[in-house]
Amino acid sequence: RRVAASSLEAAQRSLREIEVRLADARKTLGRNRSLVEKSLVSRSVLDSSEAEVAALEARLESARAEGGVAQARLAVAQQGLDDLEVRAPFAGVVISKDAQPGETVSPISAGGGFTRTGISTIVDMDSREIEVDVNEAYINRVHDGQTVEATLDAYPDWKVPGRVISIVPPADRQTATVRFGLES
Repeated sequence: RRVAASSLEAAQRSLREIEVRLADARKTLGRNRSLVEKSLVSRSVLDSSEAEVAALEARLESARAEGGVAQARLAVAQQGLDDLEVRAPFAGVVISKDAQPGETVSPISAGGGFTRTGISTIVDMDSREIEVDVNEAYINRVHDGQTVEATLDAYPDWKVPGRVISIVPPADRQTATVRFGLES
């Protein structure tokens, strides 16, 4: 991007220089026309002035075209940078980095094992959910919207406040439990 921006800046400076030279050449041409009419200078001086103006006009058009090309290169470079920017769908905390530098990342699986479908895992810390298995003997005590306190095995002293947001109907036959979704 920096190279493209520098190229555009150089093209703009060159354009300004040519515009200044062309303005000066037009003034000189006007003076030489007046002098030729008074027969104070030869016709060849006027011809040289006309050629100089024509040449600078052509250079000006060329410099304008180069400026347009430099502007387009800058836009392409900026688009390339924009395409590399990673945006999260929500604010949160990255809890795992799933892709490594050099790996191909795509929003959909491309088959094979060489394309990742995600760069990282993000957690919205303001909307945590806990899944809890409740023994079938206590199922009748749980209902949607009920306030609860969850205790995690890893943090037995931390009582996590929450409320029941969903009850998953089928019971787990192996553990004789029903799963509940809690919002903390």
